[in-house]
Amino acid sequence: MRTPILNKKVLSAMVAATIAAMCAVPIMVSAQSTDAGVRGKAPASSDVTAINVATGTTRHTKSSADGSYSLLGLPPGTYRIDAGPGTEKTVTLTVASTATLDLAGAAAPETTVLEGVTVTAPSLVEVKTSEIGTFITPKQIQALPQNSRNFLAFADIVPGVQFVTKSDGSSQLKSGAQSSNGVNVYIDGVGQKNYVLKGGVSGQDSTRGNPFPQSAIAEYKVISSNYKAEFDQISSAAITAVTKSGTNDFHGDVFMDYSNQDLRSETPSERHDAKKELTSDKQYGASLGGPIIQDVLHFFVAYEAKDI
Repeated sequence: MRTPILNKKVLSAMVAATIAAMCAVPIMVSAQSTDAGVRGKAPASSDVTAINVATGTTRHTKSSADGSYSLLGLPPGTYRIDAGPGTEKTVTLTVASTATLDLAGAAAPETTVLEGVTVTAPSLVEVKTSEIGTFITPKQIQALPQNSRNFLAFADIVPGVQFVTKSDGSSQLKSGAQSSNGVNVYIDGVGQKNYVLKGGVSGQDSTRGNPFPQSAIAEYKVISSNYKAEFDQISSAAITAVTKSGTNDFHGDVFMDYSNQDLRSETPSERHDAKKELTSDKQYGASLGGPIIQDVLHFFVAYEAKDI
């Protein structure tokens, strides 16, 4: 007759201890949120609705007895938010921020008529955080000139942040006079830093590529100080970006940038030899987005390439 190694009581105790130990271990969070949120005051016990102007996405909540409400986990964008007649406001929520918006007794949003109706949607300012950050808006990404198609180049407008393109074509993003190794980039909450290569983000290591297609980036936030503990592998600045989404309207673009030796100045060595080297730089790409099911399901695709 075989004697059991463990009786039922001992086995049950071991299982219980294992479960307790697992519950005691903190859960590792692998992503940082890029969603936006809005909170504030509304009429007591009212239904608060937020509708994304571009995609039709709708979120609901109910204000409490004292009128406070909170809508979290919203994709950045422009929303119509209301809690009943006379309270509707149209506002823009930015990436990785929670804004304050009071709806009680709010007036209707301003409109400007010019061959149609254009709704003005002011961006709300986040006032309940110690983070020091600067937003790079969709308008800035679209309008500001830069020739690398690296969306991180726009961070150069942030005080204390410097985007440098080196002679070999690679780039570096520095903040606070620290090494580029101190910066980490998060796209849709996923950190892009490599654990092996120096610098660790595409374009900051030995590569000359871009970390992500610029045409697929909607906006981003440069947090240069007082960033939260959820941002890891950084000592100087955190870049948190959100990608574009399809909307209820089809939209897209195509681009091509070309340059050769005839379209650039001579290098010092070429000037000395009185002869230019043959070069060819091409950047090209396309993007397209639109609805699959109106107000429910959308698509967005983007492709960019660089040949040097």
